[in-house]
Amino acid sequence: MAALDAARLWLSAARGRDAVERRQAVLLQSILIALLAILVVETSVSLVLPGFSNPRSAILALVLLGGLFAVPLALLRIGHFPLAAAATVTVFEFIVVVLVLAAGPGYPGTGVAFAIPMTIAALVLRRPGLVITTVVSIGAIAASWLGGHEDVAPSTLVNLGVTLGVLGLVLDRFGVSLRDALAGELRHHRELEATREELVERAAELTATNDRLTREMTERAAAEEARRAIEAKVLEVQKLESLGVLAGGIAHDFNNLLVAIMGNASLALLDLPEDSPARSSILDVEIASRRAGELARQMLAYSGRSRFRIEPVELSDLVRELLTLLQVSIGKGVILKLELPGEPIVIDADAAQLRQVVMNLVINAADAIGDRSGTVTIRIARIEATEEFLADGHGGAGLEPGPFAALEVADTGIGMDPATKARIFDPFFTTKFTGRGLGLAAVLGIVRGHGGSLRVDSEIGRGSTFRILLPLSAFSPVPGGGEDAQWRSEATILVVDDDPMVRSVARRLLESFGLTVHVASDGPEAIRRVAGAPDEIDAVLLDMTMPEMSGPEVLARLAEIRSDLPVVLMSGYHEDELSSDVRPGISGFVQKPFTPADLASRMRVALDDDGRRRADARGRAVATVSEAGGDGARGT
Repeated sequence: MAALDAARLWLSAARGRDAVERRQAVLLQSILIALLAILVVETSVSLVLPGFSNPRSAILALVLLGGLFAVPLALLRIGHFPLAAAATVTVFEFIVVVLVLAAGPGYPGTGVAFAIPMTIAALVLRRPGLVITTVVSIGAIAASWLGGHEDVAPSTLVNLGVTLGVLGLVLDRFGVSLRDALAGELRHHRELEATREELVERAAELTATNDRLTREMTERAAAEEARRAIEAKVLEVQKLESLGVLAGGIAHDFNNLLVAIMGNASLALLDLPEDSPARSSILDVEIASRRAGELARQMLAYSGRSRFRIEPVELSDLVRELLTLLQVSIGKGVILKLELPGEPIVIDADAAQLRQVVMNLVINAADAIGDRSGTVTIRIARIEATEEFLADGHGGAGLEPGPFAALEVADTGIGMDPATKARIFDPFFTTKFTGRGLGLAAVLGIVRGHGGSLRVDSEIGRGSTFRILLPLSAFSPVPGGGEDAQWRSEATILVVDDDPMVRSVARRLLESFGLTVHVASDGPEAIRRVAGAPDEIDAVLLDMTMPEMSGPEVLARLAEIRSDLPVVLMSGYHEDELSSDVRPGISGFVQKPFTPADLASRMRVALDDDGRRRADARGRAVATVSEAGGDGARGT
């Protein structure tokens, strides 16, 4: 097989000036090699089979004819096709002429012998070469007859001449047709090659386009998935925001009610003797009011509108302080396990709110274990949070990857399915009995309020893990100061609130401190009272949210009437809700529901600051009069 392929390659290596000549060169080369092969086979057979032919004559013919055929074959291999074609036709014509001259024109096969070089000439030479070969053939016949073969009839010569002439014409048309066919085939081949190259280019373009489309589809699918993830996050944020607005509004109105309940309970306790049988009931009302206030603060925490008393808190110490309370709050079959670090981990947080978070998570974990035996583990660690880790958490929008304090509560309980896990932070959603369900919502609100993130991992039968990430602190605790709970004053206070119960309670509480109290149900009434007697009012206790005129609007009008009038704002929201242009104009802030001590502390500070300002003003006035008098004395 390899030898056949090598022979095919050797044959196709014949050269020519153009594609047609290369085809003709391959054809001529094949004819020469075929004739040489016939001579070799004939010589070999004559040597092997005695009597087939004369071996001496066969060897002589092989040497002579092989030498003659080798000349055009060599010319073909070096690329001289025209010379090789002419030499081939000449060799064949020479052989035929010699045979005809020796045998005579009447010898059988003479016409066929002359047809061989003429056919080769038609194949490899153009028309002039074919004409020359035909003329030489006819001339050779005539010369043979004239050279001593007079026994040949003239009609035979005429027939041979006419036959060779007609054959020349036929072969001329055959050669032209063959060359035209070769040229057409080559054009078709070139067209096919061009088409193939174009198809290859188009295939490459289609492959590149397909690759590009595949990449685009992959990128589009990734973008679509990212868009759905963002939409899910946006929907979650919108849901939390809408629920937060609802919770904040309810908490604000609830706090107004608690002002009346807690305030009246405190006033009742002031009026009741120590041995009154109603005193314990009133104390229970006051305690219930405080718990209701904690519930309202949880709702505000969920809404993100609660603000905390932020101070550095060491997490391990906070958990150790809760240990006894936690152990009595969980079932007997539940083991509480602590994994606390050897180094202190300090965060900036409201310790009371964090205690609530830990209590809620541990109690939920114990409930997930139920009556079975199990373990609740509290872990505290310092971790490096990645962007992917933060992306899987709730809250924590805008948190950058880096070091965080991690507070983790893990249980070996029943775990949660994806549907339950998706709803655990919805307010009042619970798998327990009716009346529960605000705990985790408040936990999330507290975590968000502290600028942290909460991540939940849970599977059915494999328990749950709540992991809270909080920013680390760079500060130390700062001790706070005390307040004078027995403060009394004879100043005159104007209470401004649209809620009659709040006005009544605030008035009675302030009067219990010895203060003279006037009330106004809205902003316009307060402005008229102060404008009518600006020097009679020593301070104003002003509600921030009122229907006709808001607290900040009333504050601005009061400042126009009397710029040094102390104003204490009160609201069901935290002080941080105040805008920056309101803060400089107030002397204090008290959050509803407030205790008598809270109210006394704020009013004392406001009135004391006002007294100092008035004293400073009187001092400046006296100094001005003294300087004026001194100048006059020196001038007289």
